[in-house]
Amino acid sequence: MSAGFADGLPLRDRGRVRAWDLPTRLFKWLLVLLVFTAWLTQQGGDPWIRVHIVNGYAVLVLLAFRLLWGMFGSSTARFSAWVTWPWDAASYGFGLIRGRARPYLGHNPLGGWMIIALLCLVGAQAVTGLFTVDDNGIYGGPFSNLDFGDPTPLQSRFSRWHHGAFGLILAFVAVHVAVNLFYQFVKKDPVVRAMITGDKPVEPFADQPEMRPGRHLALRASLCLAAALAIVLGGVRLAGGSL
Repeated sequence: MSAGFADGLPLRDRGRVRAWDLPTRLFKWLLVLLVFTAWLTQQGGDPWIRVHIVNGYAVLVLLAFRLLWGMFGSSTARFSAWVTWPWDAASYGFGLIRGRARPYLGHNPLGGWMIIALLCLVGAQAVTGLFTVDDNGIYGGPFSNLDFGDPTPLQSRFSRWHHGAFGLILAFVAVHVAVNLFYQFVKKDPVVRAMITGDKPVEPFADQPEMRPGRHLALRASLCLAAALAIVLGGVRLAGGSL
């Protein structure tokens, strides 16, 4: 069945439009899963540390993919669609308080900044993991300097961040979830459902009337994923790290 059709009817004939492409939705839910398994494997201690390290590489690949997809993805996935100036986000926030904020097909200006913050925090957690040694000093990331004596002060700071900053990520995640639930159930803007199904009811959206996937979406996504793998794994090897 082709995208945009269900029960033989186009989405618009059912009062709905495409909001998010499949690669963007897969990215979101895979990242949620990987962040959870990162916490779970860290709680498991040494028996799970190898899985934790592989999980970290997967997070980095996903983030690299999202950066590329923000340039080459569909119209709502591109950064140009939802990365706004801070004063635009503030204006949207004041309009939201007054009950005058227009609906957005993609991320609204405030939501865009929340996504940026979450991506930066998760990215910092994954990158610092490349330099981190576990509490026993046995396992570590590819740049943990295990074979060359004590870690440098920079590596020690990275390790402290990696071991201690997950609570900050959880705080931002909690705010993100609470805001999404507010939009879903109070404002009746189905942001959660849209990130599952990919579509939204037709409205006079402030950003764009419907998602424009562009040509060869699956091919572009595959190329971005291949490039992300090369950037992360190839970058580690080129920088002297051991996978």
